[in-house]
Amino acid sequence: MRLITVLSIFMVSTGLFAQTGSESSPESLPKLERFLIDQADRSLDPCTDFFQYSCSKWIKANPIPADQPGWGAFSALQIWNVAAVRQTLESAANSASRSPVEQKIGDYYASCIDEAAINRAGITPLRPLLEQIDALKDKSEIPALLATIHQIIRPPNLNFLDAQYPGVLFGIYYSPDFSDASLTVTALDQSGMGMPGREFYLNDDAKSKQIRQQYVKYVAHLLELAGTSGATSSAEAETILAMETALANAAMDIVSRRDPKNLNNKMSLVEVQSLTPSFNWRQYLSAMDVPLSQHYLVLAPNFFRGIEKLLASEPMDHWRAYLRYSTLRSLANSLSQPFVDANFDFFARTLAGTKEIQPRWRRCSMYADADLGEAVGRAYVQKFFSPQSKARMLAMVKAIEQALDEDIDAQSWMAAPTKQLAHQKLRAQVDKIAYPDRWRDYSGLEIRRDDFLGNVQRAARYEIHRRLALVDKPTDRSLWTMTPPTVNAYEDPQTNTINFPAGILEPPFFDAAQIDAVNYGGIGAVIGHEITHGYDDQGRKFDAAGNLRDWWTKQDSAAYEQRDQCIIDEYTQDVPEAGVRQNGKLSAGEDTADNGGIHLALAALEKTLTSQGKTLDSPAEGGLTELQTFFLAYANIWCGEIRPEMIRTLVLTQGHSLDRYRVNNVVGNMPEFAHAFACHSGQPMVHAQRCRVW
Repeated sequence: MRLITVLSIFMVSTGLFAQTGSESSPESLPKLERFLIDQADRSLDPCTDFFQYSCSKWIKANPIPADQPGWGAFSALQIWNVAAVRQTLESAANSASRSPVEQKIGDYYASCIDEAAINRAGITPLRPLLEQIDALKDKSEIPALLATIHQIIRPPNLNFLDAQYPGVLFGIYYSPDFSDASLTVTALDQSGMGMPGREFYLNDDAKSKQIRQQYVKYVAHLLELAGTSGATSSAEAETILAMETALANAAMDIVSRRDPKNLNNKMSLVEVQSLTPSFNWRQYLSAMDVPLSQHYLVLAPNFFRGIEKLLASEPMDHWRAYLRYSTLRSLANSLSQPFVDANFDFFARTLAGTKEIQPRWRRCSMYADADLGEAVGRAYVQKFFSPQSKARMLAMVKAIEQALDEDIDAQSWMAAPTKQLAHQKLRAQVDKIAYPDRWRDYSGLEIRRDDFLGNVQRAARYEIHRRLALVDKPTDRSLWTMTPPTVNAYEDPQTNTINFPAGILEPPFFDAAQIDAVNYGGIGAVIGHEITHGYDDQGRKFDAAGNLRDWWTKQDSAAYEQRDQCIIDEYTQDVPEAGVRQNGKLSAGEDTADNGGIHLALAALEKTLTSQGKTLDSPAEGGLTELQTFFLAYANIWCGEIRPEMIRTLVLTQGHSLDRYRVNNVVGNMPEFAHAFACHSGQPMVHAQRCRVW
């Protein structure tokens, strides 16, 4: 799975949304950011720096709020959506006559918003599990206890950009089989590192060392809050860092994880057991209620060999400390205020540069969406999403798919057999818009109005059992892994689907009141981005059925790699304000999708205008042409800035380029942009070597 952006996901997981004065009551919604022609700074030269030309006025008028790691068009829409979710939840929490679904989402929200009760409870609700951890006598007991921990921690949605599964020791989830995508299998993945990725443990620069020192203090503080004495907590924190560093050394690096061939390691249970002889897999899988299978996907075998070394070398008191801390870290945001503050201080303040925490109601709205997503989403779309928007969105998707169909035929570097299979894959793609056709059933989930931590744990258990119950069954391509209010989109190569939640189908991405040039420059480029993912350096390795299969001729594959290398070289660059270097190999898929997506959106717009008797050079509004409007609308969705601390974290742990590169590098590769703004050779926005695959 590949996303349009990951900043929004990080903000949800760490609770980094701003509160604005217009949102003082649940009845009010903040203003949506709509595309405005006069946003561009006409005193600047668009051919020198189009990002600054398009966005500098917006950035100056919209500084990063104190409780944000960054601020931009995505952020503004996220604010609107969380406020809309809040309205839905407040109504469900206070309604006299409620449906069963409204009872669950309303009582969940009510339990979360009661901060006084959560603070009075303190660590008490988690005490039984901590006592189980403290009672561990032998390493043979770890599998059963780990299964208990795994079932009460909110399961994330993993995608190919993630450095690791964010859990305890290792991750378990369902996945279509790489070789036969029609079958769902159990996947076992690397995890267990409290910091975002292995680079935070292994890099030797001064900033990395400083972050590790701060991390040790955070670990010790969390242990102290749970009752460990100061001297002991400091020693245990050093032990935990050493254990996590060992896991980091064993982990697959994030660039290697981008190649699905490196992840396709089928193993029988006997072979899995041979990786970690000291860990009883039958005991663990039985405790997780996962059926035994013919084979498992072990995404990083060396990582599990590293776990075995730790099991053999680390004494029981070290394992008790590691499991205690990992449980506390995973649930800190669901505990009393001291735990929430400690978690925020390291992950939001240190790693993202955020100065203040968001208000409680906003966090509770996000947690409800995360834990009861389709229940919340069902109520949300009934109130905030129109069938007309869905119909117009589908029409745009079909137009952009047609543009790719024609683009495939136009490629001189592709042979006829490869083109035929590319067309076949495009025809087989499933387009999922706004929300699921069938809503998820939560009737078996108990939600109590006075038990927030219990609700989080029961929701986690319910969800992970739902997911693992899919194992050894036919893959269901209709399932969603994003909730309807999410401001994001994704493509999944193993199900050959593109997915656009209702949350992103609002201004500035999609605006029913705007002309076609604006919508094709906004959501159209996003649609094209996701469709192109099916044919980027990862997606092209999957066929129409979602199987990992090489369907390219040798010559076509070599031609693709040559074009891909141009993208890699172009996007490998220093980011001086964060002291890091962007790796073009890591961002290649997203960069290919950006460059291909806007090209497809523009082709679809041109055909739409032709049907209206217009051209791209026809006048639009405000003295601009249709083509100029299209490019400004595209840049508008990326307007914003990010704090240096957050830039550093993102560059090290995920594969999206920074927003300014998603604008300037893309338009610099397009002769249509040079035509639109009369740019000439030698100017920064006219690249001497233009890179594009699609």
